Amino acid sequence: MSDIYRHRLEDQPLDFTVEKDERLYPGFRPLDSVTVRHAPLGRDAPLTARREILRSGHAAIVIPYDPERDEIVVIRQFRIGAALTSGKAAALELPAGLVDEGEDALEAARRELEEETGLLTAAIAPAYSILSSPGLSDEIATFFLALVDTSTLNGQGGMKDEGEDIIAIRAPVDALIEAVDAGSLENGFLVSAAHWFARHGRARARLLRDAAAPLA
Repeated sequence: MSDIYRHRLEDQPLDFTVEKDERLYPGFRPLDSVTVRHAPLGRDAPLTARREILRSGHAAIVIPYDPERDEIVVIRQFRIGAALTSGKAAALELPAGLVDEGEDALEAARRELEEETGLLTAAIAPAYSILSSPGLSDEIATFFLALVDTSTLNGQGGMKDEGEDIIAIRAPVDALIEAVDAGSLENGFLVSAAHWFARHGRARARLLRDAAAPLA
C-alpha cells in the first residue's frame, strides 16, 4: 500500500485476522479480550496484539431543535463517569441511548427523545456518525437532528423503572455553543453536536422542515 494512499484524510480498511476472542465479563456492556493479527502500517511485518474491547454496540444520539425558538433541548442526569473524574456528576448531555434488538437507530432516536424529554418530533433525519472511543469500545453513535416544539417541554423525563432521574432544559443555540467554546461542557457527544450544529444545523433544519411540510 502506497504512502500516498495511507496519508489521505479518510478512515481506511486494514487487513486483520481475529486469532482469539474471549469473554472476560458478561455485563450490560460485555468486556472481551481479542487477539488480532493485522497488516503492517509503519512496520515491515504484520503485528499481533491483544486488546480489551467493551461491546457497546449502536447508540442513537438526538439533537432536539426548535427552529421557531432557535433552541436545543439538553438533559441533565447523574453520570458515574463524570462523578468519578470531574466531580460534576450532573453534567449536561443530549438525549441518547442504545439501539435495542430488533430496533433500528431511527426508532431508537424517537424512543429515547420521548423517554428522556417527553417530546415528540415533527421530523427527524440522520446527521452524522462517530466512533466514540475506537481504542476501547466498538460503539458507533449515530446522531439525529429532530425538529421539536420546546414550548411543550415540561422539564422532566426518564424511566423510573430504569433508575433514571432526568431534567430537560431549553438551551438557546448560541448560548449552548458559547458554553462549549468556553469549556463549560465536557460531554463528548454534546461537544461534537454543538460544533456540527454551528456549521450545519440551522440549514439542515430548514431542509428537514421543508421536506416534512405538507404540499399545498
